[in-house]
Amino acid sequence: MNPKFIIKLFLFAGAFFASIVLGAAPIKVACIGDSITYGYGIATRDTDSYPAQLQKMLGNKYEVRNFGNSGRGVYLHSMRGNEKRGYRFMKEHADALAWKPDIVVCNLGINDSGEFLTHELTNPGSFRDDYLKLLGDYTRLSSKPKIFIWGKLSPLAPGQKFYRAPDPFLMQKSLAEVAEKIGAITIDMQEPLRPVLLSVFPDKLHPNADGAKIIAETVRDAILANAGPKKNSKVELPPEIARKRPEVWFCGGQSNMAWTLERSVGAKAEIAATAGCDIWIWNFETGNWTKVTPANAGKQSSIAVSFAIRRAKASKKPVAILYVSAGGAPTEAFLRDETMAAIDSTGKPLFPNLLKIVTNRKQIDTNEDFPAAWCAREYRKRIDKNSESRWWDLGILEREGTAKIRHIPLTGILWYQGESNATTNIGADGGKPLPSDYMEETLRAIILELRPNAKTPFLMFGLPIMNRDWAPYRELQKKVCKDTGAIYLDTFGAGLGDKNDVHPRNKIPFAEMASDAATKALKKR
Repeated sequence: MNPKFIIKLFLFAGAFFASIVLGAAPIKVACIGDSITYGYGIATRDTDSYPAQLQKMLGNKYEVRNFGNSGRGVYLHSMRGNEKRGYRFMKEHADALAWKPDIVVCNLGINDSGEFLTHELTNPGSFRDDYLKLLGDYTRLSSKPKIFIWGKLSPLAPGQKFYRAPDPFLMQKSLAEVAEKIGAITIDMQEPLRPVLLSVFPDKLHPNADGAKIIAETVRDAILANAGPKKNSKVELPPEIARKRPEVWFCGGQSNMAWTLERSVGAKAEIAATAGCDIWIWNFETGNWTKVTPANAGKQSSIAVSFAIRRAKASKKPVAILYVSAGGAPTEAFLRDETMAAIDSTGKPLFPNLLKIVTNRKQIDTNEDFPAAWCAREYRKRIDKNSESRWWDLGILEREGTAKIRHIPLTGILWYQGESNATTNIGADGGKPLPSDYMEETLRAIILELRPNAKTPFLMFGLPIMNRDWAPYRELQKKVCKDTGAIYLDTFGAGLGDKNDVHPRNKIPFAEMASDAATKALKKR
């Protein structure tokens, strides 16, 4: 028998015996990053830094090591005094690689905030590319570690140098691209820490032991939720219609888009008409696809179903509706942080009002930069009652809805929203118009957010007849649609709406107007 084979057999048997007698080796978790990982400012960092607390939470099936180094960042050319600042050049990076971890949790980016904007303007994609080089060292390891990155960084408290800077929010696009490229799992560290921002960041930047505990809990949950093989969480078209090349429409907005067919004028005939069409609706709340039939059509969005019926007849194709809508939701609920913090080619904010709102890092009821008073007041009153107001906070409908379907090619977008962004309040007098620059920003931002390219039709319902001072908002809708190539649906000019009811009951004319506009737009494309 070959001596080399005998040696290999002996080693294998020894390893097998050890695994039976001693138990499997612990899963090795390397926490790499900056001072937040290191535990800067925590006197008892050996026991209370986030990696130390993570070890306690995960137990002896895991071995967690802290490879944090204060002040480090992503950029490879960045200097800290006379030495390079990038984490890739640090001893901790080399030590983590030599350990050959099974899991890597990476927190980097905060220390690049002062440079990000400048470098991305002169060398777009440099942050992403340098991050990929750093993580590439880990993906090439023989241990093939599962990689987690903080896709949304730990928040900065008021008074910290970069508190109002757009950099951390603009980084999120780069971080998402990094994760997509290497198959990493992103962790949102902003949302769990935002509610306790003022209580767990004593120096405005570094969490105390209580803050580190929240971080450890968030990382633990991410690790345990992804303990098995990587799951495909992307939403795909139902196979029943995917091969038939259906029309795919994103239908979003607030209560008038959410209004159900069974409560609408002409419901009986519309419900019956679904029997002759191949219509499917994906609902962001359930995460499921539903084939629309006379048995369930009444519970679906009235405008979406009536629109889909007409599109199916016009196109002779199946129609897939991607539905993301919630009554009362402001535009900001649909926007990514990076959209609200967007800049132009010179570094100037595209949306100064939205930038103030998103960098405030507060919920809409405590955010003094959020001008829609009705939303803020009602959010605070209703949030504990499991009402639709749970979908009003900044970016929540993007995170829970659009983010899951963004990869699906769209035929077009149908948008019915604005009531919550048009006036300061909704009372007996209907409120006063909000500042025109703010209203215009919300309209431009939602088109930028939802439309994948300029050729994709974006159909925007103008606010209809109603005894509220919506005229300034309608004029801005017309202006923004003209400037951007979106299509303004003039419901007011067509005499649609109800002066005494924000929810006009007859949605069919709205759907007909939208379908006719879609037919014209698709012929031009």
